[in-house]
Amino acid sequence: MRFPVFFAALCFTLNANAQTPAAKLWNDLKAKREAFPGLHQEFEVVQTYTTPTNTQQQSIYEIVLDISRDEWRELTVSGSGNRIRVFDGHEVSSLEEGGDEYVREKRKKEDSEPAPVPYGPANLDWSKASEKDRRPCGVTDGDQTCVVISVPIKHWARTESNGLTSEPINMSEGIAIFEIGSETGILLQCETQEALEDSRGGAQKGATYTTKRTGLFSEMDSNIFKLPAGMRQVKSLSTWDAPRINKQLAGKTAPSLELTDIQGKHISLAGLKGKTVLLDFWTSWCPPCRADAPALEKLYQKFGARGLIIVAISVDEERNTVQRYLKENGLSYPVGLSTENEMPRAYQVGLFPTYIVISPDGTVASAMDGNRGFGELRKNLKKAGMDTD
Repeated sequence: MRFPVFFAALCFTLNANAQTPAAKLWNDLKAKREAFPGLHQEFEVVQTYTTPTNTQQQSIYEIVLDISRDEWRELTVSGSGNRIRVFDGHEVSSLEEGGDEYVREKRKKEDSEPAPVPYGPANLDWSKASEKDRRPCGVTDGDQTCVVISVPIKHWARTESNGLTSEPINMSEGIAIFEIGSETGILLQCETQEALEDSRGGAQKGATYTTKRTGLFSEMDSNIFKLPAGMRQVKSLSTWDAPRINKQLAGKTAPSLELTDIQGKHISLAGLKGKTVLLDFWTSWCPPCRADAPALEKLYQKFGARGLIIVAISVDEERNTVQRYLKENGLSYPVGLSTENEMPRAYQVGLFPTYIVISPDGTVASAMDGNRGFGELRKNLKKAGMDTD
């Protein structure tokens, strides 16, 4: 079983017809923000997932946002790939950075105008929103006042897939809190908390969007709010997974990869030529990844002296989370973090665990899903020239 990278929910502004005091204030702030010809913001996003046993996983990524009146472009930068959402004033399109596919996001007639992710999660209950505080924003001297608005998130239920199976998930209680400049309508921080219920006992999911850099411009290049030339519309974007890697890269020279592992050691595929390399893309919160780790360690202990190198790449997790996991599990092969290394597109894997085997001559021998079993992995290593008998 594989677990996908969890991406943040699409976010929308409130319905323009909502006229509670907090809703009216939000609309007024939105109008102030859209009066700027050009607004650039960069956010650090911290997502947390806390299990019933109080085990907490955390991931960090960035969102780069450009807004020009009623048009916007949102770039999400993470270890599992860079995604773009573009609103041209009429429709929202989603695509991978550098890709040739895009999808149109579906909207119902009753939906409000789309907005970038940091400006609020979907299904906000503005009929119960309230203004909680007004305080100095604390950004510069002579600072403006920031408004703090609290909005409940409406209950929702949906079915989510982990790559092989689907499972119902309910959100029983949620809240979104915004801190936003009263004079500019520019967001400083958004924090969301949701209580989830599922077959595993539920969890607490949180996300904090914090503005790290803001710039105002007299004009912006309108081309950034348009799709690149040569794009084709699809129902869903192709997943960068084992089948796609096999189709595009098997038998070809492995794309360059250089990283610094968690111990500070530099690793490059070029420097490992002559060895059989197994790249393991994983996360500490993924049960199949955790289940595979002891077997991978045994594989490394048995065949490391025969030329096998395992490099585990933890995706979208902070150093402290991975260090705690390694302290508990004691893996001896190198572990790198996508949050601390630039990951080329060929290695921005989003389904876990995924294994890529690279032959001693530097070509990609195969890629496989972790759920295929170690018998299949041994076959792939042998195919790459590794004696696993």
